[in-house]
Amino acid sequence: MSGLNLLVFRAGRRRVSGQKLKTALIGRLQRLDAERTYEAVLDALLLAGELECGVADVDAKAACSCELLNDQIAEILLRVATGTSSRANPSFLNLCSTDPENLIDAARVIPSLTQLTISTPEGFAYYALHPLAYADVIWQIPACEHLLVVGIRSIGTTLSAVAAAAARSRGITAERITVRPQGHPYNRSLEFTGEQLAAVGKAVSCGSSFIVVDEGPGLSGSSFLAVAEALERAGAPTEKIVLVSSHAPNIDALCATDAVRRWQRCTCIAVAAEARRPARAVNFIGGGHWRSHMIGNEGEWPASWTSLERLKYVSPTDHDARRFFKFAGLGHYGDVVFERERKVAAAGFAPMPVMESDSFVSYPWISARPLSARNLSPEVLVRLAEYCAFRMRTFSLELSDLTVLQEMANHNLRELGLDCTVELRLERPVIADGKMQPHEWLVSTEGKLVKTDSGSHGDDHFFPGPTDIAWDLAGAIVEWQMNDEQIAEFLDTYHRASGDDARARINDFTRAYAVFRSAYCLMAANAMSGSDEQPRLHRAANGYRAVLDKMKARSMVAV
Repeated sequence: MSGLNLLVFRAGRRRVSGQKLKTALIGRLQRLDAERTYEAVLDALLLAGELECGVADVDAKAACSCELLNDQIAEILLRVATGTSSRANPSFLNLCSTDPENLIDAARVIPSLTQLTISTPEGFAYYALHPLAYADVIWQIPACEHLLVVGIRSIGTTLSAVAAAAARSRGITAERITVRPQGHPYNRSLEFTGEQLAAVGKAVSCGSSFIVVDEGPGLSGSSFLAVAEALERAGAPTEKIVLVSSHAPNIDALCATDAVRRWQRCTCIAVAAEARRPARAVNFIGGGHWRSHMIGNEGEWPASWTSLERLKYVSPTDHDARRFFKFAGLGHYGDVVFERERKVAAAGFAPMPVMESDSFVSYPWISARPLSARNLSPEVLVRLAEYCAFRMRTFSLELSDLTVLQEMANHNLRELGLDCTVELRLERPVIADGKMQPHEWLVSTEGKLVKTDSGSHGDDHFFPGPTDIAWDLAGAIVEWQMNDEQIAEFLDTYHRASGDDARARINDFTRAYAVFRSAYCLMAANAMSGSDEQPRLHRAANGYRAVLDKMKARSMVAV
């Protein structure tokens, strides 16, 4: 990403009560004891991974009990997944080395730390990365008798537990540690603690092999490289270090210092690219391919950062009831997305979702066409306003300020050479929709206006995160290219429907929205350099920039 210093990804780290997180895990384990299904095991594993990660970041000794519990749940998941194809087995206990009641007892004795910092594992929540993929890859590493698995936190807590369990099932003596490299995202470094150095030294003396597990690599690859080089400094032979990633990297594009030479010294194995999905999710339409199914004229395709889209499929065309499938998120990450979309559908704004296997959600395939800004009419404008009013009422939350969002907007304004700032006022905090573009609205053959993709984008790893409903109001204004008269009518209609007068704060949110979208498209274009998508993304970035330039010119005239 050379030459760009723009903010589009939010940190996503949040402070939580350690006691509340432990209580939630106990609840998941009680559900596991009652249901005894594959899905219940998986959800317990994901939450145990969150707890272990949060505790390990502040107290390595306290994390030991978390690690043991996580290892036990990982072993159960592996046994259940390989012991039955149906993933719901009446002989559940026969597949487990530990009774679920014992897991509950083990969770209760985990030290309750007051505050923990945790983050959502992106692969589990957004990109259909399944922890069992890291069990499958164990069969690809060179034969060995001893193995040390090094998980890169955050997601590496769960991945390392599953990889170590899989190694033991293969007859390998396996131990694991988790680490958190520090420093700039493009230049991470790692220094082992004394306990970790002892574990690595023991593994070296046993002639162990080493695998490093994480999702990614991301833009730089520096986290993987930092761990590999820390292992080498601790005495691990380079030829015995294997990096296990979620995808095969384009090492020429990695932006860590001297990335190509450093990466080529390592052995890297990528997990299987094919995601677990429902049997009827056959035809892939993710990665921007949905546009060819919905929008005939390629010149009208909206820009997309296609590699970061959620997985999407449709059932075969010859099926009586064609369905659209989208990955929602593993376990509780997907549950919250499904619940939002269920509420949107119940209010009549969207098709009713159905929870499917493998953390996918399906929807009826609608014979409809996406709208464009030229379709804005008084009826559409009312529908947009009513939808924003609905979200304001239904997805309200407690939020104290918008400091991080404001810092993002002002940083990007400076980086794009725009001599202005925003001051965001928080009056109606919500989980926003985040995708108010015209193509996200379909008009059916009966003329009904339907919202798509309403559950995930307002709280994913991009900005805005939890924000004021004015973000969606601004999004609608920008994306539908409203003129002054339409803006006034839109905000007035929203005011009547919600009781919220957003006029005093809308201009700052409009600037914040437009500069975020411009930065997003520029980052995406850079990441997709040389592809057919790059010019489309540049055009979109220029369109958002034009909105900002117009607002600046008008403010200067007003002064």
